[in-house]
Formats: sequence, C-alpha cells, structure tokens
Amino acid sequence: MDISIVLPCRNEEEALPACIHLIKKTLKQTNYSYEIIVSDSSTDKSPEIALREKCILVKHDKVGYGYAYLEGVEHAKGKYLFLADADMTYDFSEIPRFILELEKGAQFVIGDRFGKPMQKDAMPFLHKYLGNPVLSKIFNIFFNSKIKDVHCGMRAIRKSDFDNLHLHTTGMEFASEMIVKAVKNKYSFTQIPISYKRRIGESKLNTWRDGW
Repeated sequence: MDISIVLPCRNEEEALPACIHLIKKTLKQTNYSYEIIVSDSSTDKSPEIALREKCILVKHDKVGYGYAYLEGVEHAKGKYLFLADADMTYDFSEIPRFILELEKGAQFVIGDRFGKPMQKDAMPFLHKYLGNPVLSKIFNIFFNSKIKDVHCGMRAIRKSDFDNLHLHTTGMEFASEMIVKAVKNKYSFTQIPISYKRRIGESKLNTWRDGW
C-alpha cells in the first residue's frame, strides 16, 4: 500500500462524501495504491457514509483531534500517511504534490494556507490575522524553525517517521506536538502553498481553548 489517507471525523455527514469522492477522483489518475481511513466519533450518518463509500471505518467514539489520528493511523497500512480534515476546507487534489515531496526526500510535508488567496470567510478574522500568525511566530522563536503555518491540518509523512515521533496528546494540541517533535528530531520540512475554503458543516474548533 502506497498511501493511507486518514480523515478525522466527528459529525461530518455534509462534507464527508465530497471529500471521499475528490480523493478517489484524484488518486484514480495516479498509479498509487491507497486506502481511505475514516477515524470516527460521530453521532450522525458519517459512519454509514464511510462504509457505503468502501472506506475503512475506525469507529472509536473518543472525542478529540489527537484521538482521531492516533486511532486511525494505528490501522494504516500505507508507506505514506496523508492527513487532512473531512470538512472540505482542504483541496484533496493536492495529494500527489505532497506525496511527491516525500518521495523526493522530505520527511514532513505541510500546507501553507497563507501562501495562496483564501476563499472569503474560510478562516475567522481572529484566526487569520492574530491567532495563526502570532502562534506560528511564537513557535518559530521557541523551536528555531521557519514554518509559516504551524496549525495547517493538511500534512504528509512517512508512516515510519510518524511512528518514531511517539505522539500521545489527544486534543487539538496533537497538531502542535507533531510538529514540535518533528523539529526536535530534525526532520526535513517542505511547505506547500495551498488553497483554503469555507468548511461545510459546523466547526468543532474552540478559539480560546484550542489556541491556548
């Protein structure tokens, strides 16, 4: 298996079908073998959608961004992991670009949502002009790095490199822990400017709690 696409999912029945269809359409045009893993804690019809679309459903019902990835990745068989939210904010047609960077030698590939114009209202004003830029600058000062968008959820990494990070946090802090440990382990980073769109469905992000 070449690629495991892991989608954390909590009540994303509105967006999940579009995500899955775009992933399939994109990878059908490549020679990569792949699997789509829906790591689910939903109370809506998301699990039924995942099964109907022939995805691997990991039904754990643990609430938390970190939980979703830890549970999902545990079932992954791919050499490469592609991680992104199941709310259609990210463009899954970018998957081959991310995997190509891993094949060229990068150990961690992350999107840069500020590298291209965002769709109007894709990101709340506070997040766009204060939260993400300030937190990224603080991160880069603390860890002597040059990552433009440390909270971007669109990422790719080898499964073996992911396992070597020994991640354990269960909430939104998982995204930061992943980069902190990758930087401290001196992983080589590649950043790719990506488009970013308004989410479909209700956001699960808590501005102040998750920012803190």
